[in-house]
Amino acid sequence: MMFLRYLGPALLAVTLFVIFAPGFLACSDATRKADAVVLYVGPELESRLGEARQLIRDGYARYLIIPSYSEIEQVQSDGTLIRISGDIRLRHNILPIRKAVNYGRYYEDTHVETCEAKRIMDDLGLHTALLVSSSYHMRRIMMIAGLVFRGHDYTIICNPVRRQTPYTAADWLNRERRRIIVSEYLKIGWFLVYGLVSSWHGC
Repeated sequence: MMFLRYLGPALLAVTLFVIFAPGFLACSDATRKADAVVLYVGPELESRLGEARQLIRDGYARYLIIPSYSEIEQVQSDGTLIRISGDIRLRHNILPIRKAVNYGRYYEDTHVETCEAKRIMDDLGLHTALLVSSSYHMRRIMMIAGLVFRGHDYTIICNPVRRQTPYTAADWLNRERRRIIVSEYLKIGWFLVYGLVSSWHGC
């Protein structure tokens, strides 16, 4: 009887998770002008980069920051973007190196990217940023950015790639999308665990 008492609520919880979990991964803020666009690398990089550059072309920011590569581009008077950071040949190795030197081994790459974005923004004296990534990545980015930028004079705006098909309960039937959904929730869980262990220090 004890088992049956909890079976109903458990099944309800599982059902609600299956229905709402995919869509919960996405979140966004109203797009508005900021000092910089911060681009998170990863799958669908071309569409993410396209979104970031479109925001720049539309006049929403004057800097493009790619923390994974320690890359900074600045809008010139003619509207073109010029790299103002050093020419780093081993750009794909920058994030692992900085992670090993400056952050805990247990930090997720997205957490390190966010910390690096803050470091670069501080160096440039910037206080507002549009964070750009795929829609399914934005909930985790919002949680991490809320930690990294808390208690400071920053405005952070979540700006997922537009024109992406939103995730729904039907995506549990798609192998690749199911993998992404599960991966995102595992990473969110891990972030919450090590955040508690490390007393929620941002970087």
